[in-house]
Amino acid sequence: MGRRTYSALQARLRDEWFGIVETPDVWIDRGPMNDGESQSIRVENAATGMMGVAKPGPGKAAEEGHYRAAHEKLAFDLAYLVHLPVAPVVLWRDQAPDIYKRGRSISAWTFEQSLKWDEAQNRGLITPVLRESAGPIVSAMRVFHTWIADTDRKSDHTQVNVDSPEKSLETAFIDHGNSLAFVWKSADHPTPPQAPYMPAPEHSDVMIETAVFITGLEDGEVSRVVNRIGLPYLPADPKAHILANLLARKRNLRAILGI
Repeated sequence: MGRRTYSALQARLRDEWFGIVETPDVWIDRGPMNDGESQSIRVENAATGMMGVAKPGPGKAAEEGHYRAAHEKLAFDLAYLVHLPVAPVVLWRDQAPDIYKRGRSISAWTFEQSLKWDEAQNRGLITPVLRESAGPIVSAMRVFHTWIADTDRKSDHTQVNVDSPEKSLETAFIDHGNSLAFVWKSADHPTPPQAPYMPAPEHSDVMIETAVFITGLEDGEVSRVVNRIGLPYLPADPKAHILANLLARKRNLRAILGI
């Protein structure tokens, strides 16, 4: 489908992080982000100086029944299969204190100069032409978020590239901790379609195309992505619930969405 818009450097990182589960690198805690309920922290790669966002923060570290890091990683990995722009994510166990019961994840910055959608809108950076250009990706992402049962979506969970071309707004989607097993407590847990949440036009043809593409994914490909996430990030029962619901929902996405 080809709806990702990353620089060459970011594309290499996307491919690299999809290929691994845990980062082998040393990351340095650079302090809290001061926004978001997950109490994220800024981290810096000790070797390259690349910055990232790690979650959960210390105040959420002991979460037992919330597999936040696994959800972030799985959302990225699944979006990679569908060629959609979720910010790259890798799991981070090294140097993790025992209080991090379910581990941590690190999300990369998708663009060199990015702002959350609402801030870019308030600064007048999203022109009517750019808003219109975001319609296809917004449409595709609503289908994706319905598939993974992410009911915690809002425009501020979308980053925009400040240096986007004049007529094509480049976007990336973040914050997927409250999806998957956060919602699914059984192997057959119906959840409604994701309601529209972005101030951009929807394209029914793109939604249908995306749903058909997801339906066509091989079960084995989806299973491999889910099953490679192990302990401490994701115990057996929630993993089984995630996989069962993903496989069932991908076959029925058009019906779930009513398209």
